[in-house]
Amino acid sequence: MVYRYLNEQYALEALQTKTWKVGRLLELNDPADCQPILVNAPPQNTPEEETSFATRYLSGLYEDVGVVCFSNEITDPVIWSHYADSHRGIALGFDFDPGSGDTLHKVTYQDCRPTIDYQIAQGLRPEGQVTPAFIDKVIKYGFTYKAPSWAYEKEYRRFVWLGSPSITMKGAHYFEHFMTAPDRVVLGVRCRLTESDIVRAGGSYGCRFDRNNFCQAKLDRISYTLKV
Repeated sequence: MVYRYLNEQYALEALQTKTWKVGRLLELNDPADCQPILVNAPPQNTPEEETSFATRYLSGLYEDVGVVCFSNEITDPVIWSHYADSHRGIALGFDFDPGSGDTLHKVTYQDCRPTIDYQIAQGLRPEGQVTPAFIDKVIKYGFTYKAPSWAYEKEYRRFVWLGSPSITMKGAHYFEHFMTAPDRVVLGVRCRLTESDIVRAGGSYGCRFDRNNFCQAKLDRISYTLKV
């Protein structure tokens, strides 16, 4: 199971509207994240022109592709502190079916930045569209690597084409409409909401969160990990 960590407001809005915000690749926490090196590009006259070409090409990807981030970690207090409003938020858990078409890409943590092969990328992007093959073969290798110090996140990413019918805009932000109800809801240690609040917020799914898929994280009496 993977978890989508949200603060209280955004979690309630996600349950009520069946939408959540899609991240932009240039707005992630780490400015080095999603900054691959472009290789096998058309030759340019100078190193400056090579850099300029790579910047322009990658900018096109940043305009077309968004990301929804998950973690398969639920008991680490640091995750809750960083991504769930200092334990006041909520984690929505999902069991993704590999056959459903929703592909999760596991993030790899390493010292070196990844590369994108320009020739392969162009061959998988007919008429400039972001196809599933393009995401699987190009985005997967360029945008699923981070520095080792981020390894505590145990992150998984799902990439979406921002031109998809499931995507809407509110102001300058993109939101994705999703139909699947969370398989689990975990309230943070400091979350003010109750089970009744979550049931009412998610009522449009026609499901009820009982003891099997609803709980509140608690402090462990001995260790710093959380009990869920």
